[in-house]
Amino acid sequence: MADTAGLNLDSVSQKELQQFIETEQAHARVQSQVHNLTSLCWDKCVGSISSGFSGKEQSCLANCVDRFFDTSSFLVRKVEEKRAFAGAS
Repeated sequence: MADTAGLNLDSVSQKELQQFIETEQAHARVQSQVHNLTSLCWDKCVGSISSGFSGKEQSCLANCVDRFFDTSSFLVRKVEEKRAFAGAS
């Protein structure tokens, strides 16, 4: 976590800044996951670049994307739960 105490902010502003930083860090983690999963799906499913995808490649990519969305939804729920828990404290 970032240290916001040296910015001479009141406690409410410090808390808001800290929440903003945490949200941005969460976004960065999600973007990193998107990049990793995109690379993984491409490497796993696409044999070579051609004018189109084979049926097997299309199916593999569709399944991989579906799993990506499942994972993304899970991550978003966890981040929201963490924020809600932190806000209730």
